[in-house]
Amino acid sequence: MRSYECIACGYIYIPEDGDPITGIEPGTAFEDLPEDWVCPD
Repeated sequence: MRSYECIACGYIYIPEDGDPITGIEPGTAFEDLPEDWVCPD
């Protein structure tokens, strides 16, 4: 899986890790994130 970097703040979303801060499960592809998800930084 690839990682994705926010150009505004530098947060890196790694699909294998998910985003535990916002409740995104590990293994969630970037394309499958909810439309209202925003980087936590």
